[in-house]
Amino acid sequence: MVAKMDLTKFPIRGFNTAPTPPKEDDLSHPEPVGPNGNKRLADEHIANGHTHAAITRYKKAVHMSNNDPLHRTELGDAYAFAELSSKAVEQYKRAIKKDPKSAEPHFGMAEICVRYGRWQLAMAHFEKAVGLSPKNAFYRYKYANAAVQAGSISVAIEQLEAAVELLPDDPFYHFELASLYADAHRNQDAVREMESAVRLSPEDDYYAARMGMLYVRVGNLEQAADMYRAALDMSPEKHAYHHLLADTYYSLGFESRAEHQYKEGAHLNDYESDFLNRARRYSLGGAW
Repeated sequence: MVAKMDLTKFPIRGFNTAPTPPKEDDLSHPEPVGPNGNKRLADEHIANGHTHAAITRYKKAVHMSNNDPLHRTELGDAYAFAELSSKAVEQYKRAIKKDPKSAEPHFGMAEICVRYGRWQLAMAHFEKAVGLSPKNAFYRYKYANAAVQAGSISVAIEQLEAAVELLPDDPFYHFELASLYADAHRNQDAVREMESAVRLSPEDDYYAARMGMLYVRVGNLEQAADMYRAALDMSPEKHAYHHLLADTYYSLGFESRAEHQYKEGAHLNDYESDFLNRARRYSLGGAW
């Protein structure tokens, strides 16, 4: 993602949509001419969830393009989407052999490694992908995730710092970097990055609440109360926010206000109770 990566194309790139059962190719389409025609039709099939029809078209694109590594990588992506990992790996390896300077197949290989929890190998492929495409912030974000799982928090922070430099106006990367700083107990750095996330996405109640937790962590209770009130203004139905605001009011000595907020948030469901417990632990310096 140099600007914004298209996450709708392949779930392995960004989210975990389940693959669809086999579907015959759509015969209403005229037979496309050349590899790019097959690629366009394959892309349509992927967008519509017709994975196996897409695989057929990507195979044709590969064959007609004299094994073009980009088409082969896309075939690998389609196999990965269909959870045919061994076939995906085969295509990525062949793409790398054809063009060692292509970042995409290394990224695909890394995602397969993540799927099976092979964190060190995933990091090696992400490192290669980032080295070949250093301005891709999404690659760096995924690299950071694998590094966290491998216990390499310093590598993860380095990658997200670079992602923030690449996309300074994207609140997502500021939020993720703030979360890593907090995990590393770099609380002031975490506050700075979370403030950026809130400034860039002022309508996000979750960002506001997490900002409040960090303010509590560093002792800025009045600012924490402001953030919890903002979160409640955006999402008054989230009762856990009432409890977080009440906790802060108690710490500030406003007991009557605190009691009122506890009453307002009396009906917590199981999810909200879990969120509240995690938020309180996080506010005291624990992991999220």
